[in-house]
Amino acid sequence: METLNHRAYQVTQLACIVNQLHRMTMRMPPDALPSGMTISQLSTIGFLYFSQQGDVYQKDIESFFKLRRSTVSSQLDTLEKKGLIQRVPVSHDARLKKLVLTEEGLRISGQVLLVLEQMNDFMIQGLSQEETVVLTNLLRKIEQNLSRIG
Repeated sequence: METLNHRAYQVTQLACIVNQLHRMTMRMPPDALPSGMTISQLSTIGFLYFSQQGDVYQKDIESFFKLRRSTVSSQLDTLEKKGLIQRVPVSHDARLKKLVLTEEGLRISGQVLLVLEQMNDFMIQGLSQEETVVLTNLLRKIEQNLSRIG
């Protein structure tokens, strides 16, 4: 197939994968997660869950996920309206708010992590452990390449 050899194939393929992951979250059973959660929201909840030992701020989400401030702000507004996170002022800077999972956010974190693990398992099924390591390393390199261009 000629498409596979085209120089733009990999970027198109990655875009398709992102779309498929998004559709997977939309097809989740209603009891699997709070309704209407996107892959970005799931990932943010997972990030906050794993970062509970330290303070996390909006800029940390922006940096980790390589998103614009307006995108992250909108996403955090939505998570706050759903009662999953709180923005808590810090004493050393009145402008700064740390992000904290609410009791409800902590409660669903287990479900969120399970969904992310299931999505990962679907994504890598049929790959050997060696192929999974290679894939992870390649994705890290791609991320670093893209980060260098901004």
